[in-house]
Amino acid sequence: MQPYRKCVAIFLIKDSKVFAGSRVDIRSAWQLPQGGVEEGESLLDAAKRELFEETNVSSTEFLGMSASYYYDFPLHIQQIIIRKRGRLKYKGQEITFIAFKFLGDEKEINIEKTPQEFMEWKWESPQKLLHQIVSFKKKAYGLALEEFIKNNYLG
Repeated sequence: MQPYRKCVAIFLIKDSKVFAGSRVDIRSAWQLPQGGVEEGESLLDAAKRELFEETNVSSTEFLGMSASYYYDFPLHIQQIIIRKRGRLKYKGQEITFIAFKFLGDEKEINIEKTPQEFMEWKWESPQKLLHQIVSFKKKAYGLALEEFIKNNYLG
């Protein structure tokens, strides 16, 4: 049995909305910045690194962290991974969501990084974002969103 890849996703919050990006490789898929946790790296450090790598954002204030959730990669995503990497190392992801308040100016945001993850970005209400993400991530996003609303991170 293949393991789950440990990763983080970032709720970057401004005025009760969250940063969402449309993926370069799946145009209709919107998501939060996210990525894998490197060996020996804390979840918080991974979140800061991934946020900077994908958006150039570093002007943040840590608000909190969710529990860890799991999702499996559907078959079509497994096929994309195999085409890109030659094999499927993980059956899905163990994802922890990190909430940050955005303290910077929007001029700080730059998604034209290498490699580029997002084609475009926007500030979106978390509830609307939940309807715009790929179906296999919805449950994890929804559970984290419930946690962050309960903890008053979103407004």
